[in-house]
Amino acid sequence: MKLDLFAKIFIIVFIFLSSILGVFIYQLKVSQNTFLIKNLENKAKSFGEILTLLNSNNIIEEDEVKIFESLFGFVSTNSDVMSVFLQKKDGNSFLIKKESWKVINDTFENKSFFTGIVKSELSNLQVYRYVYSVELTGIKWADLIFELSLDEYNLQLKEINQQILNLIVVMFLGIFFISFLLAKVVSKPIIKLSHTSKLVSQGDLSQRVKIDSKDEIGELAKSFNEMISSLELSQKRLTNYKIDLENKVEERTKELKELNDNLEDRVIAEIKKREEQQQLLIQQSKLAAMGEMIGNIAHQWRQPLNALSLVVQNLKFSFDLGEVDDKQMNKSIQKINLLTKNMSKTIDDFRNFFKPNKEKLKFNIYESVNNALHLVDASFENHNIVVEKIIDENINVFGYPNEFLQSLLNLLNNSKDAFIENKINNGKIVIETKNDFKHVYIYIKDNAGGIAKEIENKIFEPYFTTKSESKGTGIGLYMAKTIIEQNMDGSLTNINSDNEAIFIIKLPIYKD
Repeated sequence: MKLDLFAKIFIIVFIFLSSILGVFIYQLKVSQNTFLIKNLENKAKSFGEILTLLNSNNIIEEDEVKIFESLFGFVSTNSDVMSVFLQKKDGNSFLIKKESWKVINDTFENKSFFTGIVKSELSNLQVYRYVYSVELTGIKWADLIFELSLDEYNLQLKEINQQILNLIVVMFLGIFFISFLLAKVVSKPIIKLSHTSKLVSQGDLSQRVKIDSKDEIGELAKSFNEMISSLELSQKRLTNYKIDLENKVEERTKELKELNDNLEDRVIAEIKKREEQQQLLIQQSKLAAMGEMIGNIAHQWRQPLNALSLVVQNLKFSFDLGEVDDKQMNKSIQKINLLTKNMSKTIDDFRNFFKPNKEKLKFNIYESVNNALHLVDASFENHNIVVEKIIDENINVFGYPNEFLQSLLNLLNNSKDAFIENKINNGKIVIETKNDFKHVYIYIKDNAGGIAKEIENKIFEPYFTTKSESKGTGIGLYMAKTIIEQNMDGSLTNINSDNEAIFIIKLPIYKD
């Protein structure tokens, strides 16, 4: 059941005031009970003082008979005292009740008593027990244990409880009345505001809150009315805007409909265009490396050309001396054929590199690394760069082998350029593979001095380069990352240290 605002305020105020009343009644009962207990304590204490004063001489003289008679007479004539137990420090002790008495010798193990309301072992009733210490000239002689009747205490407690009950009834009625008035005073203007705001939310902006009080609620009502007036004005403006907007939307819908008719064709054309641009960019990256490759071809051909020249010179020298025979001629021709065959293979290797892949193929990582090193080994040897391979020969991947070869060459040529730029004579590149049975990780590490921290986050951006325009285009690492991540479902990342740059290629392992 959902409570309205009036009921909520009434319950909160009623509970709050009732809680205060409950705490007050509890404290009142505790204080009244303490007061009554204190009265019993004072009465018992006064009894002890009177008996001690009356029997001071008897105590000094150790006249137990007179002490006994005095105690028995006191108990018999005093209706509040139910029993007195005289527990001496030395000698006999006495237990005196209204109808009987008893002497306890010193062999009896004395009990310990405490002050308060207890259940008496003698009468099996609730009594107030008080222990009074009898002292003369500062020396303790005995304890007087009084057991007082609780009849008067219970009667007074009953009267107090009745008075408290009457007070509770009266105060609860007052609390109920006060809670009702407060809930009504507080909730009435808020209910008015709520009712009006509900009508306004349903679209009736002609409503106004009628609250004339000068307090905060009145100010709120005034602000609320001003807000409704502003909303009413805004609604009129929105109506005009809506008409204008509907006309514009209708015009725009016609335009979008015409655009949508051609959108699919445009999207297909744009995707195809982007694919062509990406392929062109890959080819551009290859062509940008053509100058580097021509240098590599020159290094690859230098040795066989020198050998070919020596063979021709020896053949001519023998011919001039008239010493050329069939055996020497065949041997020279075999050398020439072998040298030209090796030179032709070099041309085929470089031509295959520039041939674009049409479809994805299964290829071996070890063979691809060797092919890449074969294309640059002459250039690396010319610059005293050593390559160490720690490669698993049995790992295959699925992708574009030529494009992967291009990525490797970009990374290897970057290392070579770093060796040259930093003038490092003992350059070393380590190519190592590791795998987790799902992916192969190819680590390419060099000792060229690492990558500067200020450019570490930019090296894979297109057209970013630290080289001069004649030595670099800035698309090598960008294209390597694009090929590995977009065309081969892998990743290319780098780790940098003070003296080393490490590039890590991650590729899915192909399983038959």
